[in-house]
Amino acid sequence: MPLAQSWDRVRIKALWSRSFFQQWANPWRHGCTSRKCTFGSDVMLRAIFRNFVVCGTPIALATLDVGAAAQVAARDAPRLSLPIACQLGETCFIQNYVDVDPGPGVRDYKCGSATYQAHKGTDFRLKSTAQSKKGVAVRAAADGTVKRARDGMADVLATTASANALKGRECGNGLVMDHGAGWQTQYCHMRQGSLAVKIGDKVARGQRLGDVGYSGKVEFAHLHFAVRHNGETIDPFSGRSQDGVCDDHWDQAEGLWDERTAKLLAYQSGQVIAVSFSDVVPVLAALEQDHGSAQPHPRSKLLILFARLLNLRGGDRIRLAIAGPAGFNVARLSKPLPRNKATYMAYVGKRRAAPSWPPGHYEGRVQLIRGKRIVCEMQAELALTK
Repeated sequence: MPLAQSWDRVRIKALWSRSFFQQWANPWRHGCTSRKCTFGSDVMLRAIFRNFVVCGTPIALATLDVGAAAQVAARDAPRLSLPIACQLGETCFIQNYVDVDPGPGVRDYKCGSATYQAHKGTDFRLKSTAQSKKGVAVRAAADGTVKRARDGMADVLATTASANALKGRECGNGLVMDHGAGWQTQYCHMRQGSLAVKIGDKVARGQRLGDVGYSGKVEFAHLHFAVRHNGETIDPFSGRSQDGVCDDHWDQAEGLWDERTAKLLAYQSGQVIAVSFSDVVPVLAALEQDHGSAQPHPRSKLLILFARLLNLRGGDRIRLAIAGPAGFNVARLSKPLPRNKATYMAYVGKRRAAPSWPPGHYEGRVQLIRGKRIVCEMQAELALTK
């Protein structure tokens, strides 16, 4: 049946199914960004209809269990536990989600920008390579069997020049686990010499597989965790493939994480991961190597407060302020960011004019501001003696 002739019939059936709209008429799910995308509108219906045409043949919407195709496999999926032994939001952070956009666009499962082009996993990052050297365990997300493994690659942050030499070995040290029914998980960028399992081993949920490192093609120390079903990438937060579907109101229960882990993995787009005082202006690349900083002393030339942030959006602003003894006060509100930033550092401070800084208690505060809302904030303290 020609598309034009079938439209009215499909429209009537779709309008008749009120439950269809309650569950699936979110404009962003279907690429409809017009202000006319309202429940039951032609604009909305046509946006939905475009996504349910197979090989040029329209499908009667009233007979569809919408989303069933994408979720059928998820019913047989293992429930996943946290694959890294860390305190989320304190000692580790999600840097990147799966890119759900199958085309040239970039979107995470919440329609945000916390990912990059064609990214096929979830990146659990540490604050620095120095942290990884202390040992942060990678743990099996579910029971399974080790199918592939590699160790022996050095832990080195990749550069543009070295990236080409890593072709085919981008994952670095890591392994693939089979969980049955076509389900597999992959663990990448593990620390050299840390793998604690071998091919053929039966592994239990939560068992240590090795440690987080920075082998392979990486710019920071992290665990890249990927889920596949019959070879196809699956986003563990939604249970869907990279099919372009996203929703900023997505229920975590729809994903593959177990209940406890899903609560820990609440979505964040824009976060402060560290705030500290320093006696020098810090450099972000150096902080990726060692997140510690030299604390100011009474005769330091500079007294600096800096913050490290992740997944900022264009238009975000950062407010930094220091309050201290003897009326010490310095503050700065940044200009709106011109574009999205995966990682970012901001700082504020003063140069010493007197022989020493006033002794006493200093308090630093950082706020990430999006529009008129404070997305998150963090504080740091410093005590200086005479």
